[in-house]
Amino acid sequence: MKQVVLGAAAGVAGGLALVVRATLRAPVLEGGSAIPRLVSSIPSPLLVLIAVASSGSLGVFLARRGRCDLLTPFLPCGLAAAVFVPGVFARAPFLAAFAGRFLDLLLVVALAVALSRLARGIHAPAISPRTVGVAGFILYLSVGAWISSKVGLSGDEPHYLLITYSLLHDRDLAVQNNYGELDHRHFYQGKVEPRLAPGTPYSVHGIGLPLLLLPGFAAFGLFGVLLTEALLSALLLCAIYQASLRITASAPASLAAVLGFGLSSPALFLSVSAYPELPAALVATLAVLWLSESESGSGLSIFGCALALGALPFLHVKFLPLGALLIAAFACELWRKRGFVWLASGAGISMGTFLFFILFTFGSLDPTASYGRQRIFLDRVPLGIGGLLFDQEYGLLLHAPFYLLGFAGIVTLFRRSAMLGVLTLLALLSVAIPGAAHPLWSGGTSPPARFLFPALPFLSIAAAALLSREREVGVGRLAPWLLASSVVLALSMLFLSGGPFFLNAKDGTGRIWEALSTSWNLADYLPSLVRADPRSLATAAGLFALLVLAIGAQLQKTRRLGIAHLTGALVLGAWAHDLTFVSRSTDLEPHWVSRIMHDLSERGEARFLALPSFERLSRESLAARVSLPLEAFADDGDPRHWWSRPYSLPAGRFRLSGSGPEGVTFFNGETAFQSGELEFSSAVSLGRFRLRARRLSETPRLFLVEPGPPTFVAVATLPTDGLRLHALDEEAYPDPEGFWVRKASRASFAIEPGAAGSEVRIQIANGGAPNVVTLSSATREEILRLDPWEERELAILPGSPVEAFSVESRNGFRPDLLDPGSRDRRELGARVSVAPPFD
Repeated sequence: MKQVVLGAAAGVAGGLALVVRATLRAPVLEGGSAIPRLVSSIPSPLLVLIAVASSGSLGVFLARRGRCDLLTPFLPCGLAAAVFVPGVFARAPFLAAFAGRFLDLLLVVALAVALSRLARGIHAPAISPRTVGVAGFILYLSVGAWISSKVGLSGDEPHYLLITYSLLHDRDLAVQNNYGELDHRHFYQGKVEPRLAPGTPYSVHGIGLPLLLLPGFAAFGLFGVLLTEALLSALLLCAIYQASLRITASAPASLAAVLGFGLSSPALFLSVSAYPELPAALVATLAVLWLSESESGSGLSIFGCALALGALPFLHVKFLPLGALLIAAFACELWRKRGFVWLASGAGISMGTFLFFILFTFGSLDPTASYGRQRIFLDRVPLGIGGLLFDQEYGLLLHAPFYLLGFAGIVTLFRRSAMLGVLTLLALLSVAIPGAAHPLWSGGTSPPARFLFPALPFLSIAAAALLSREREVGVGRLAPWLLASSVVLALSMLFLSGGPFFLNAKDGTGRIWEALSTSWNLADYLPSLVRADPRSLATAAGLFALLVLAIGAQLQKTRRLGIAHLTGALVLGAWAHDLTFVSRSTDLEPHWVSRIMHDLSERGEARFLALPSFERLSRESLAARVSLPLEAFADDGDPRHWWSRPYSLPAGRFRLSGSGPEGVTFFNGETAFQSGELEFSSAVSLGRFRLRARRLSETPRLFLVEPGPPTFVAVATLPTDGLRLHALDEEAYPDPEGFWVRKASRASFAIEPGAAGSEVRIQIANGGAPNVVTLSSATREEILRLDPWEERELAILPGSPVEAFSVESRNGFRPDLLDPGSRDRRELGARVSVAPPFD
């Protein structure tokens, strides 16, 4: 009977979660209150009845057949329904988090755990290391292509590639001239500031990674770099799998370790990035693989391994402690053996070469000479280590809970082999302490916990040891949850709308947690050690206590630890936060309001419910209450005007509140499209809306007066008399006279005519090279063969408020090649505008 009740409860919880998932939910603040109302569309009672009855019946059916465990993972999702209980939202606001996008993540994790339980007992065929490597190569090549298309190079990557470029074209390491000649424009179009060692023409960055990337870059350019990274990553996965297999003799546990490492952050992102941590992790994992062998191997293999370990500082000087530790581990294994001489010779040659290199390039034997001693702060180590583990932007365990198995697995690994257990712990400290002492322990524009990456294969192998020997004790019982949540979080960071979320702004708020905060501010409950405020430090201390308890549970081999205990601890912690800390619930108000404006415009609900008062609202009354506060943001260096932050707005008609600012101008993308009015409207959703004012009497708020129909999203907008021309993607450059379509690209546009049924003439102006330009719309297609600088006009008769069309430019030119005095290196095709030309 107990199992039947549990199954029915789990089924009902999942059904209610799906109902909540189907509703529109957003907080709305009124009258300056710090506690917002949760506004939710009212689902159909018939839908609720069908969902509860069917899911409850499914739970009873499975429970009577002994498979209640397939639905119990959905029990935490039932917390989503708590927001509809009178008074709960006012007393425990954090429960609102379960009614937003965070609920989607929970549902996917629960489904993954249920599928893992369904597959338990199925004996899959053994997987060879070669299969793991091939699958990893295909995976990372695909992920790398996706990230390259969305983000491109970032952080230090252009600097490493500039060294590679200098090696290829100048055949030297001096990059001062390459910075001066803007050689990075051959592979990167962003701004790059020189990073040179003081008094030298050499880069502060190590030469090891550029040397590894050189063959691929020389053969295939940036795609060759991606191929090299994917190959190194595939070899790393192979090494982790083989080392885990030798240590545990369990193929399932070894595969779980590979999946937990390879499909979570930071590996999913860092394995396709030009950073030195990737080859460093590969060298360290190969060392563990060699140490796990029963025999010492030949003298030449020992010599080669010593050369590789001694070369770690060439990747980055911060890997010097890791290299020294691994060489010491080899020395302990080979002491008084024939191979010790080979080890000492290889290590001596590598370290001697490194010291000679830094003396020749930087004029000092100090390994940190290129950076300067002032860049290392030992007093930052405690805060830095806490940040590398628990920070909401850059913390390892908040983005990849799987590694909790690795920390607890050190205990299991130590029980099996004291040497491997000690080596794993010391390897973790050898990369954590230098990384934490660095001012950029947060990682800049790199994935979370980047500085821990070379030691993460050690933790993955420790997790494999735990799963093979102590799966049913301690945190081993949480393995499916920790693995599934890590993978789902990483995939969310990769594929959620808005672009990959692993690039953070170092502003104290994790972008992935902001993206999941569509109904309540999850980031408010997580430590921000970049800010290092008392609330964050207290929260980090609580998470550290949970980590210690997890390790203690493994030491004691307790069998009482389960997902219910962990969920209960986290819920109680969040509730304590609501009761004891001042909530920053207004931080994401513009994000929420922008979202609810889109939902009001694009979804068909007519009735809404305001909680906890249970006041019923019509769509019109809710729209009247929703106002977007336009926060100040002046990054353009124009102190004469007030600028708002950029926001995403749906199509519709809007008005400004208050007495009205003076000199109002509305912007989208690069150009203003309306001026001097306190109301504006657009039939196209505006992807980057900003407001500029000459003077403000109060901070303006924007109201949605009348929602428009769902339609296109504009990247940039240009005005003309009674018309608006919208660019719908990034394949066009805004220009005062129109949009330049990129060379060999197809750009999408939309025309918003001033009067229905009026003819619009599109002007196509070719650039400085013979070209074939194609204009396509729903009703016509025109192919134009144009000479340099030739212009054509084509008539379009819009049949709706918005008419979409595309323009393809097969050829193009670079302005600086035609005019030596020009600094414009863009690859331009043809210019699209509306005739007559813009004012």
